[in-house]
Amino acid sequence: MNALIRAALVGAVVGLAQVVIVLRGPQNDAANLVLMLFAPLPLGMLLSWYAMLRNWWLVSLLGQFAVITLYAGLTMTAPVSALVGFGDWRLGLIVMTAGACSYALGAGLAMPAATPLRVSAVGVAASLFLAAWSNQEVIALAAQEQAMADRDIPHVAPDLPGFRLTETTVDGPELFLQYQRPGADILFGIRQGTMTPEQACEDKLDLQNDETCVEVSQDVWALRTEYGSSMFAAFGDAMMEIGSGDVPEKRLLAALGTVRPISIWELAAPVYE
Repeated sequence: MNALIRAALVGAVVGLAQVVIVLRGPQNDAANLVLMLFAPLPLGMLLSWYAMLRNWWLVSLLGQFAVITLYAGLTMTAPVSALVGFGDWRLGLIVMTAGACSYALGAGLAMPAATPLRVSAVGVAASLFLAAWSNQEVIALAAQEQAMADRDIPHVAPDLPGFRLTETTVDGPELFLQYQRPGADILFGIRQGTMTPEQACEDKLDLQNDETCVEVSQDVWALRTEYGSSMFAAFGDAMMEIGSGDVPEKRLLAALGTVRPISIWELAAPVYE
């Protein structure tokens, strides 16, 4: 078997090990990323030696360095938590492909090979790196869109004149949108509704802190705490939540009435800033 193909297979197996670390490793993003990038290096060296690659130690070092370089670029705007939004098998294909190209690059640089093969290996890997680095925002957005589709989260948002959308996060079954203006913040959340607005309010109620749930309008419930208010209302089959510690309840209630369907590109505003 061609040495470059063997190197690519080694990289794919190393990529599979990285996927296992991402999905089963530490929940902390930073610790997970460090473990994913550096822990597979001994495995890469062992497999490179087993695959009888010339200069196996240098192939694995260069291959892992290429992986680290690629992920360093990606995670500037598309952290591991975002890439996980693609789902297990899609994430596996992405990381295994990156590993295969990286180790093929390492083999192309470290092993004696015909010039066309060496140029091909370096060219394919370089193309992958350039494509990933130049499309970091699109990758982050695509991961977010896939996560929302997998969880059947509606694409809706309120109209909040004077506020700027600063952060979009998919956390479990819920989409959170963070809006800001000088001196005020609003957090909007939406998920598929499995409870009534009253039940959703009471689910977050903390009786020990004198919090209360009251119906402020028909089928709109407000959770009042010492830090501010959060309101719950249905939107079709989905459940909305909007809250703030700085904005009056009347403004939050009015904002619920402005919720409308939007495109994924409108949710991408924080990504492209």
